[in-house]
Amino acid sequence: MTLSVNAWLQHKIDEYKFSVRDITVDFYMAQAKINRPECTLEQLRKYNDTCLDMAELCQLNGDDRSYLHALGKLHHRLLLELGNAGRERLFRMQAWQLGRHTLTRLCHQLALDGDWEQATRLQSDFVKQASWIM
Repeated sequence: MTLSVNAWLQHKIDEYKFSVRDITVDFYMAQAKINRPECTLEQLRKYNDTCLDMAELCQLNGDDRSYLHALGKLHHRLLLELGNAGRERLFRMQAWQLGRHTLTRLCHQLALDGDWEQATRLQSDFVKQASWIM
């Protein structure tokens, strides 16, 4: 028996919602680990990977708003870690490197959406936050 288009579409939407719910749990677990002062580089990378997986899931399902939200949340956290004097220099350098990658993806999507002002603001903010590296 074949599904109607409406039934197929509803099934796909439900699958997406369940996938987002599952990866949201992974996100909060990864975030809890980087909230600790003794967070390791591996945990920072795991947080980054989880956020990127969430963003990719959203993008693949055409949910551009959630895609930008996930990337923005990741980028903001990386900027916080970049400026966190309580972290080791290597940790902060890793946050810088990951933040550059996230900034590129954010600016690419914002450019596609025609939001050049927001892309420019993000770039300026990143340069200010990362000025100690340069």
